Amino acid sequence: MEPQKRAKNQLKTHIRAQNQELILDTAERVFARQGLAKTTTQMIADEASLPKANVHYYYRSKQDLLDAVLERILTMWLHSVSLFNPEEGPKVNLTRYISEKIDQSRARPNASKVFAMALIGEEEFVLQYLRDYFVTELSRERAIIEKWIGLGLMRPVDCQHLFISMWAMTQTYADFDAQIKIVLNKDELDNNDYDTAKSFITSMVLAGCGITED
Repeated sequence: MEPQKRAKNQLKTHIRAQNQELILDTAERVFARQGLAKTTTQMIADEASLPKANVHYYYRSKQDLLDAVLERILTMWLHSVSLFNPEEGPKVNLTRYISEKIDQSRARPNASKVFAMALIGEEEFVLQYLRDYFVTELSRERAIIEKWIGLGLMRPVDCQHLFISMWAMTQTYADFDAQIKIVLNKDELDNNDYDTAKSFITSMVLAGCGITED
């Protein structure tokens, strides 16, 4: 391929990636604010300062766009939380897991809200993704936890409900941040609020699992 043609193709690829990133960022924000049903591609196009036709060039329908937003969120979640390391033991792994989940809620609250809406609405894309990827990952973590239990490093717990509880406690700081702001009498949550949440949730989980914090 001629250098000039190669450079032109690279520029097109770069522009395409930029446009898709802009559309997905905007869609995530609008879906979180307006709800899945009320959001339109026109709203997303207007907020992104793009013609509606540009949005449909990349995503043929609102459903295609929603699926792309959800796939990006789920992929991010799957890869942004560290895998459990059996050799480090339960205290280190559970503490890190809770910290990273709170950091997700702090950095990407709109992503968490869109995911919650999709789950409530039983969007098939999310349900199938969870079946295909999260169940497999949870099985791996369950095997590690059962090994720690067998070694006497923590008390016997129901692994599925342990993770369900950790998700609920950490993701609420994104999904229901408005409620938390009212309870704490704040206009916005700050770093200290998230750090306090990490400490409190970690203490609860470790105590519930019979793991000392010393």
